[in-house]
Amino acid sequence: MRGEVPVGAIVVGRDGVILGRGYNQTQQHRDGLRHAELIAIKQAQKRVGDWRLEGAKVYVTLEPCLMCLGAMLLARVSEVHFGLTDSTFGSVSTVLEGTTRTGAYKRLKVFWDSGLELEVAGMMKQFFKSLRQK
Repeated sequence: MRGEVPVGAIVVGRDGVILGRGYNQTQQHRDGLRHAELIAIKQAQKRVGDWRLEGAKVYVTLEPCLMCLGAMLLARVSEVHFGLTDSTFGSVSTVLEGTTRTGAYKRLKVFWDSGLELEVAGMMKQFFKSLRQK
């Protein structure tokens, strides 16, 4: 959608099947809660018929914010993979790695797929450049 920060997310079940997909829709719906991860998690929960997504993995373009990280923890997601760190709102490197990793925090494995960093960074730079030009 036009004007949306280009963030996409998928939730993949234990068997490798995509359970949910999402992309940012905050501008489209004028709703700050319409993050890609939350949309994908909701779809996955609906598809499996449970709020628990045990063994599921989330793949997302950008490092999750605190709200999305919390949703993943509460949904019992096992892994999160992201392509680009976010120094402004990213919470994995600041919040999650800053904890003692007990309880739910210990269960979530985090993977920064740095091989995607240049591609995702280029996409983000182009998006914000085009916004400034308008």
